[in-house]
Amino acid sequence: MIDEDLSAAISQRMQNQALWRPLDDDISGVVRAFVGTQAQEFHYALWSVAQRMADRPDRAAMLEAFDDGLLLRTHVLRPTWHFAVPEDIRWMLRLTAPKLRRMMASYFRQNGLDAAEISRSNRALTAAVKGGQHCSRKELAKALESAGVATGGIRLGFLLMLAEYDEVLISGAMQGKQQTYAAFDERVPPGPDYDEDEALAEMARRYVVTRAPVTAKDLAGWASLTLTQARRGLAAIESTCVISDVDGMTMWTPSGAADPAREINSPIVDLVQPYDEAIMSYFESRRLLAPAGALPVLDYSAYGPAVLVDGQLAGHWRHQFSGKGAVIEVQLRRKFTGAELAELETAVAGYGDYLGLPTEMAKPDLLA
Repeated sequence: MIDEDLSAAISQRMQNQALWRPLDDDISGVVRAFVGTQAQEFHYALWSVAQRMADRPDRAAMLEAFDDGLLLRTHVLRPTWHFAVPEDIRWMLRLTAPKLRRMMASYFRQNGLDAAEISRSNRALTAAVKGGQHCSRKELAKALESAGVATGGIRLGFLLMLAEYDEVLISGAMQGKQQTYAAFDERVPPGPDYDEDEALAEMARRYVVTRAPVTAKDLAGWASLTLTQARRGLAAIESTCVISDVDGMTMWTPSGAADPAREINSPIVDLVQPYDEAIMSYFESRRLLAPAGALPVLDYSAYGPAVLVDGQLAGHWRHQFSGKGAVIEVQLRRKFTGAELAELETAVAGYGDYLGLPTEMAKPDLLA
C-alpha cells in the first residue's frame, strides 16, 4: 500500500495527464496542451495522443493528421523524437537546441561534423526538399552523397538531426510505411517571438498544467533545460501554482488543477506507449510510478509499452499484427485480481477500436 499523500499525487497526475480525465479537444489541441510528446516509437506515439481525447480518433485519423502537418515530429526536447504543433516548434527549438547541441557535441566531433561539413550538408538538404518535396532518408542520403557529404554509419542520422536544429528540415508526410522530411519553412509558421524568459514561462506553464505535481528537476530533465532555467520558468508562474512537499520533494501544481480527492473507480488500467508522457515527463519524481524494486520502469528487452494500474507500473504489453487482426501480448509483474483483469480486457478492446482491427489479448504472462 502507498500512503495517502502519494496516492493523491498519483491520482492528480493521472488526471492532469488526461489519461483519467480526457481532453475534449482536437488532435492539435492535445499536442499543444502538452507542449511536446515523445514520439520515438511512431505508431505507439500516435496512440498516446489519441487516448487522451474524449472523442478518441482511430489510427487512420491520426495518420491523416500527421500527413497534413497538424502535428510534426522532430528532435525538439532531449536528443530524441517528439511531436509538437507547427506554431510551437520555432520557439521551442530556439530555447532547447543550444543545450541539445552541447549534449551531442562529442558525437558530432567524432563523426567529423565541423561547421564546414554541416554547412555543405544543409545546402544539399535544402535543395533536396525545396518546392514541397518530401524525401525519405534514403533519398536524402543520395542527395548528400552527390554533394560529397559522406553518410555512412550513424553519420546520416546526425546530419539530419543537425538540419532539424538549424531549421532546415522537419517531418513530412508518410510514403507508405516510410517517414519523410520536408522543408522546415514550408511546414512551420513563424509562431510567437518569445525571448528566453517568455519561452521558459510558457513551457513551464503548460508542463505543470499537464503533468503536475512536478519538481524543478523533473522539468529540467524533460525539457533539456538547466536546473537554473527550469527554476526561472517555474518562478515566472509561481503566482498561479500551489507548492507543496510530497515524499520529501518540492512539487508544483497549478491552482485549480485536478482534484486529487475526486472519486476514481479503482482499478483503472491504462495501456501506455513505451515513452508515454506519464513516464518520460518525470525524473526526480519518477518513483511515484512504480514501487521500490520495480525500477527502471521499462523492460526494453521484452515489452516496452507499460501497463499501469491505478497510475502505477504493473506490467508491459505490445501489439503483434497477424493477417487482418492484432494480438495484444501482456507480461504482468504480479498477479491481477479479477477486477483488474476485467479492466485490462476493456483496455485491450479500446486499443483494438483505435487500431480498427479485430483484436484479442493473449493469456497474460507473469514476469519471472
